[in-house]
This record gives sequence, structure tokens and C-alpha cells, in this order.
Amino acid sequence: MKENPPRSIMFRATLCEIIKGNKILLKKANRGVSKGKWNGLGGKIEDGENILENVLREVREEAGIKLKELKNHGKIIFFQGSRDNIFGIVYLFSSKDYEGEIRESEEGELKWFYLNEIPFDEMWEDDKIWLPLLLNDKKFDAEFLFDDKMEKILWYRIFLKD
Repeated sequence: MKENPPRSIMFRATLCEIIKGNKILLKKANRGVSKGKWNGLGGKIEDGENILENVLREVREEAGIKLKELKNHGKIIFFQGSRDNIFGIVYLFSSKDYEGEIRESEEGELKWFYLNEIPFDEMWEDDKIWLPLLLNDKKFDAEFLFDDKMEKILWYRIFLKD
């Protein structure tokens, strides 16, 4: 019986949470795997692009702003169906300082939410677990195992870093 080789990583991406006082800027995606969900700004890392270049480009393209400050919080590895099947790796950032006027793009609707009114019921299920850590300025790595349809978390763990 032939064994299936491990599947390659489907994507690597960045995600940046823009925070201003007691509000967070979220985007309701128009397309892709997050279509219809509120999420931070970011996207897939292109060939030849490093993580920092990607997060700066994605935020500029999606909101029209230039980040003046950026904090790296860690990364999340997403598994689909089993821990042998990496769906994607997302590098997490936040920023509280930017220049320019926020404007929407074809990527999706942008909206400021109060930190105590984040629409977790319209976001990825894992966001309610790790986003409070990021908002509390924590650094961490996390792993989330979703079902085959990427709808339900089956297992997760968080590694807090100093």
C-alpha cells in the first residue's frame, strides 16, 4: 500500500490588527478563504517577498495607510483535518501608529469596532481565543486543528513567549 506524501503548506500570510485607542479596524473580506468574515488586514505572502514587506504592502493596499510602528506577536499554524496537513501559517502583527487616511479597497469593507464589541460571531472561530492575547500585547505562537471543512476547531494550543 502506497503512503501519501505530506501535503505542502497551502499558504503563508500575514495579519495585522490596527488599533486606535479603544477601537480595532477590521475588514469584511469580499473574496478568498475569509469571504464574509471580519478579520484584520493582511494576505498571502508572494514569492520573493519577506514577512515584513508583505504586511506593509497588504495594509497599504487594503486600507491606504503606511504603518509607522509595527509589533510582531508571533505566528499561528493552521491544520486541516489532521495535524499532518498544514493548511497555512499566519504571522501576527499589530500597529497603533500609521500615517494617511484610511480608505476602503476592493478587498472589502473596513470598519472600526470598540474593543468590547468585536464581532466574534462573524469571525473565524479561533479569533476569540488568540485575539485577546494580541490585544493584551502578548507574544505567542499557536496551533489550531480545524475539521476538514475549516469550520470547527477540534484542538488547539498556545505557547506564550517572553
